Amino acid sequence: MTKQTYDVIVIGSGPAGGIVARKLGDAGLDVAVVEKDGWGGACPLRGCEPKKTLADTAHEILRVREKAAHGVIGNVRVDWPSLMSFKHSVIDPISGMVFDSFHGRGVTTVHGEARFTGPDSVEVEGLGRLSARHIVVATGAAPRKLGIPGEELLLTSDQFLDLETLPESMLFIGGGFISFEFACIAAAAGGKATILHRSRRVLKGFDDVLSRKLIKAMRDQGVAVHVDHPVKAVEPFEDGVRVIVSGPDDVEMSFVAASAVSGTGRVPDLEGLDLDKADVETVRGGIVVDEYMRSPSNPLVYAAGDCVEPGHPLTPVAALQAETVVGNILKEGSVKSDLSGTAGAVFTHPTLACAGLLEEQARDQGLEFKIYEGDAAKWSEHQRLGMDHAGYRVLVERGTGRILGAHYLGAHAEEVANIFGMAIRHGLTRDDLLAQPWAYPSFGYAVRYMLG
Repeated sequence: MTKQTYDVIVIGSGPAGGIVARKLGDAGLDVAVVEKDGWGGACPLRGCEPKKTLADTAHEILRVREKAAHGVIGNVRVDWPSLMSFKHSVIDPISGMVFDSFHGRGVTTVHGEARFTGPDSVEVEGLGRLSARHIVVATGAAPRKLGIPGEELLLTSDQFLDLETLPESMLFIGGGFISFEFACIAAAAGGKATILHRSRRVLKGFDDVLSRKLIKAMRDQGVAVHVDHPVKAVEPFEDGVRVIVSGPDDVEMSFVAASAVSGTGRVPDLEGLDLDKADVETVRGGIVVDEYMRSPSNPLVYAAGDCVEPGHPLTPVAALQAETVVGNILKEGSVKSDLSGTAGAVFTHPTLACAGLLEEQARDQGLEFKIYEGDAAKWSEHQRLGMDHAGYRVLVERGTGRILGAHYLGAHAEEVANIFGMAIRHGLTRDDLLAQPWAYPSFGYAVRYMLG
C-alpha cells in the first residue's frame, strides 16, 4: 500500500532519478520514485545502450570492410532480425533489474504519471496526493516536435531502435548525433541512408572542422548528407514517404524513401507536470536550477538530467547532477555542481568526440590559446586499421599550458576524450600529458601526437 507522505519523491527512474532514489534510500530516507514508462529511463532502454549495441555492430562491419585491401578476405553483412534479437537480450532485462534495485533499498515504486498539486506535493492517478519534504524532477527528455505538415509519418528515435526489419532506404531529418549515428548503422546494415539538415553546421556542440571531415567519411560509406536543406513537409508516397525541403536558392525539392526518422534531438520532458502549481520556473523548456541543482523559485524542488536548463543531454552529466542533488538533500548547500571536463561522443565510424571548450567558446571567453591540429589518418595507428578519415584539434592556453578543449575524430575517440576530460577537470597541462609514459603503441600514446 502506497503511503501519502515521504522524505523525498523522485519523478523519473533514469540515470539521474535512479541514482537519487537509490542513494537516498541507502542513506535511510523514506523515498518514493514515480515512473510513467519503463524502469531505468531513456538511456538504457531507448537511447544510449540499445544505440551502442547497434553501433558496435556497425563499427565491426565497417572495420572489416576497411581491411579488405589489407589481407582480410570475404564479405560480411548484418542480419538485422538477429541483431535486433541480440539487442533485446541485452536491453529487455534492464527494467526489471532497475525495479529490483529500488526495492532492495526500501524505495517505494509508483508506476504512473505525476503532476504537481502544490510546492511539496504531486498527484498520481489512482493513488491520490503524495507529499514530501523534497521533490526531485528527473524526467529526462522526449523527441523534439518539428511542427511541420505530415510529421506523424516520421519515425521517432525510439521506433528506429525497435525496427523488426530495416527499410531499404531511409531519410534522417536533422544533422545531430541521432541522425549521424542511425544513418551510419543503417548504411552499414545495407540500407540506403540520407541525412537532411536545415543549416550548414551539423553536430552542434562538436568541432566544426572535424564534423565536416566526418561528413566525408560518411559519404564514403554511402551516406548522403545534405546541408542547408530545411524540411518543410512530409507526405505519403507509394509504399513510403516523400520529404519536401527547401534546397539551394530556396528551390523546393523532395526526397523519397521507404521510411523517414526524425533525428532533430530531444527536449525536456515536462509535459503534464503542472510545474506552475509548484512555482517551478522554466526557461527554453527546461527547469531552471542554481549551482546546487535546486529550483530558485521553489527550494523544495530539485532537478537533474536532461530536463534541466541549460541542458547537457549526457548520461554522465545526469549522474553528476544526481550526486549533487543527493549531497544537498542530505546536507543543504554542501555540494555545488561541477561539470568541468565533460566528454561526449558521436558513435559513428569513425567516432567523433570532444571534451572541454569549442574554439568559438574559448574565443567568446576571451582566452588566449594555441590550437594543435592535424590529420590523424597519417598516424600508423590508423594506417594499420585502414582508416582514411581522422583528425584532431586541441586548444592549449598560452602561458599556463592548460588544456581548454580537445576534439578528435578517429578510432577509440571516446576513450581519448576521457583522457583529455580528466586533464581538463584536474587542471593538467600539456607538459603533464607529454610527460606521461603511455603504453605504446596505443591511442593513449597518440595523445602525444596531438600535443605537438
